[in-house]
Amino acid sequence: MVLLSATLAQATVCSEFRIGGVGVELMLLVTILAGIHGGPERGALVAFWAGLLYDSVTTAPLGLHALVFPSIAMAVSSLERRMLRNTLVTDALAVAAAVATGSAAVAAVGEIFGQASFDPGTLGERILVSALLTTAVAAPVNRVVAWAAAAGLPVTIELRRDQS
Repeated sequence: MVLLSATLAQATVCSEFRIGGVGVELMLLVTILAGIHGGPERGALVAFWAGLLYDSVTTAPLGLHALVFPSIAMAVSSLERRMLRNTLVTDALAVAAAVATGSAAVAAVGEIFGQASFDPGTLGERILVSALLTTAVAAPVNRVVAWAAAAGLPVTIELRRDQS
């Protein structure tokens, strides 16, 4: 439900509020937060489906975001586990850096596959604005994704054989 709601919000609300032609990358944010809260495997799985859903509501070729998002989720998950101390500032910087990296990776992969949707002269500025806008909405989205990632996690099950 979180992915479907995020896809709907990305296609409607986030596409309407833009600064300089750049909006919030909500699906990328959900991907990053799923990697942080769900670990690398769950994060990659959520990221793949988030990418496919995102491609289905945009003009991007189907599978472009699904190719990039899982590697971003796994990288964020691996780096987050190695951070010494999480503070509000370091978490915000990490999300901004991950959004910037994800946006640049999508642009690079899109360019490889012949989708010239980005002007190389303004790419850096667009990535910076996207990272700032997305980081600004990260706190409420973080709560929802943390709740969804924790739901259904397997609990430790002890198997005991009955000796009677």
